[in-house]
Order: sequence, then structure tokens, then C-alpha cells
Amino acid sequence: MVGVLAAACLTACAMGGQVRMGPVSKMLKPQPDLCDAAALIDVVGQPFTQLADYPLAGPLRVLWPEQEITDEVVPNRLNAEVTNDQLILRLSCG
Repeated sequence: MVGVLAAACLTACAMGGQVRMGPVSKMLKPQPDLCDAAALIDVVGQPFTQLADYPLAGPLRVLWPEQEITDEVVPNRLNAEVTNDQLILRLSCG
């Protein structure tokens, strides 16, 4: 955990800004669909491992219940919010 926090701090310093952390529901702001989330609507409700079968426009971030995340935005990153049972609840960009 200390290593993750240290990495987040170093990333924030390199980006010249501050990194805030919070729960997924409060940190993800709506973003333009630069990650092609709309094209993947059929996998919502399916195991997140099915995303491996699709070519993604950018990196993938899997977000678990109660997980805290930073508010950094990567426009083409696909965020997959999943349940504890590994099912996809929601897909978004950022």
C-alpha cells in the first residue's frame, strides 16, 4: 500500500498537480467516449475477463467495489466498474 501511495505521489509531482483520492462513485466524472465504451455495451453484466477478447482503444482500469482511485484522467482509458463477483456494472472513459 505504501508503494502504491508513493507511486501516486510521484506521478502527481511529475504531472505538476495534486492527486486526490476517493471512492469510484465520486471520482469518475463523465468524459467523451474516446475509449469506445459505447461499442462494448454488450459486455455489461458479463465477467470482466471477456474484455480480453476485444481490441481496446487504450489501457484498461478495473475498478472494484469500495476501491479508492485518483482523479487523474486518461482520455482513452476504459474504466470497467465490476462487482465482487467480477461482473461488469458500468463502462466509462477516463
